[in-house]
Order: sequence, then C-alpha cells, then structure tokens
Amino acid sequence: MEEVPVQFFQSVIAIELAVTGTLLFQIRFFDRDQPRLVGGDTTNAWLRLAVAVVLGATLFGSLAAILHGGDTTSAAAVTVGLALSILPILLRVLPPLAHDTDHGTRHPQTSVTVAALALYATAVAVVIVTLNV
Repeated sequence: MEEVPVQFFQSVIAIELAVTGTLLFQIRFFDRDQPRLVGGDTTNAWLRLAVAVVLGATLFGSLAAILHGGDTTSAAAVTVGLALSILPILLRVLPPLAHDTDHGTRHPQTSVTVAALALYATAVAVVIVTLNV
C-alpha cells in the first residue's frame, strides 16, 4: 500500500467541517423558536444519528490517518464518508424523488435527480479508483 499525503486528509477535514456547518443549518439545529417535538418540519432522530456517525467517522478517520501515515485504504474510506455526508445536501437541492402527497404523482424533473445521483456515484467511484491506482 502506498502512503497518501497528509494534505489529502487535511483537505477532507476542512471540507467535512464545511459540510457539517451546512447540515446543521439544513436541519435547523440553531433555530430555537421552532418546537422540536411538536409536529412541524423536523428531521428524524435516527437520520440525525446516522449523519452524525458518518461525519464523526470521517473526521476521526482522517485524524487517525494523519497520525498513522494513511494509506490508500484509509483514503478510500474517508472519501466514501465524505461522499455520504455530502449526499443530504445534494438531495436537498435536487428535485424530490418522493411522490407528491396531494396528486400522487412524481415531480416532473425526477429524472434530473436520478441522473445527478448516478453521475455523483460515478464521480465518487472514479476518485476511489484513482486513489487505488
């Protein structure tokens, strides 16, 4: 296994911190006026936990890779973690995949979301393959 430069993991940490800030605002973590447990537009607690685990694992995985001289396997792992943590932001900006509850139909531009997610998965796969070459 070849050693990956420390700057790669430092970049992952910087991007992950920006993603974390964005996700905290997206789930309205800082809104004190909005009730959390009484109806409204709140995010599922299990989803919040899953996002926190991915964010934490990516951040601490990068720190461990810096400490122990990260190889391509750890670089691929933190790349997957970073890609997973960016996914909620990407899904928020793209047209929804779910059916419209009023009409029972899908959004007319659902194909754009499917194509964008396929392109995103392909780009992540290319980065991981490039890291392992």
